[in-house]
Amino acid sequence: GQMGVYPQHVPLIAMLIPGEIIVNRNGVETFLAVGEGLVEVTAKKVAIVTDMAIPADKIDEAKVEAARARAAARLAEKISDEEVASVNASLARSLAQLHVRRRRRM
Repeated sequence: GQMGVYPQHVPLIAMLIPGEIIVNRNGVETFLAVGEGLVEVTAKKVAIVTDMAIPADKIDEAKVEAARARAAARLAEKISDEEVASVNASLARSLAQLHVRRRRRM
């Protein structure tokens, strides 16, 4: 889903799933591909803890597409449940990066 945060926001702690974060600071927008994590919102600040945060203009689409293809191929193999979870997490991070990069072509 999508959520906007403004000054004096009600306190909130939420899970973060792989996707896009748009940071608007002093009228300048920064677009980031993010992985899993946590978001803490208070009336005066937003704190994000995540395993990945990459600005859209720093995403190498070819490398990410190759990683996505490797993860998809790995899922076709007979692997343990733990490996499936790890590969799915990697795939989600790759898809988030591709989504952000393709939406924010620079």
